Amino acid sequence: MSVWAIVPFKGAENAKRRLSPRLSANVRSRLALAMLNDVLRALVEAKSVDGILLTSRATEAKSIAEKWNVTLYRDQAHTLVDALTDAGEKIKDGLNATTAIIVPGDVPLITGDDVDHVLHYQADVTIVPDGHKIGTNALVCTPPNAFPLVFDGRSYHPHIEAATRLGLQVRSVQSAAFAVDVDTAEDLLLVYSSIHESRTKALLTSDPELLALLDELKISQSTSHENHVSMCTK
Repeated sequence: MSVWAIVPFKGAENAKRRLSPRLSANVRSRLALAMLNDVLRALVEAKSVDGILLTSRATEAKSIAEKWNVTLYRDQAHTLVDALTDAGEKIKDGLNATTAIIVPGDVPLITGDDVDHVLHYQADVTIVPDGHKIGTNALVCTPPNAFPLVFDGRSYHPHIEAATRLGLQVRSVQSAAFAVDVDTAEDLLLVYSSIHESRTKALLTSDPELLALLDELKISQSTSHENHVSMCTK
């Protein structure tokens, strides 16, 4: 079995728009790059991964691919699903991959061991949900493009249903590391509180703008907890 990882990357410019009300474009760009580097490091360290395909048209993608010695694929797709589907065809037909593991670039807590853990349970399709069991934070397919992808933020159950309809053996694997994908300020606090050292955590502990946001969140959570305790003791 030849396993290739596919990592989509839209680019650092104006990344993580859901955080735009609370973080500047510059900080969000640095955050996106830190997370992508954490993900690529984990995939490089994974013993079960034979190759890595970074699918991106971003200008900075070439230097990132060279840094980690991974393959860059400049897809021409207009949607994430089309880009991932094209990348799946690329690794299957051009790189002789028998299995694809799709990993987003915003799960900075994962390690090579976490990736190996997911691949250990591979059948036809393995799906790793987010912390709310709504989205898909990793997807393994044998062969690549074994069924139509969704990836709309609520794809966990649709992916299970689509693969099952085709008669594929589907497994769901829980992973605390994969469960944390950074979309909100509260997600950043989870990364900051983690014992896992990463480029993302280093950025969170050194950037003044991010530190200010984290302090605001910690105060808000502490106040909320105190109010809850007060209500319960009345």
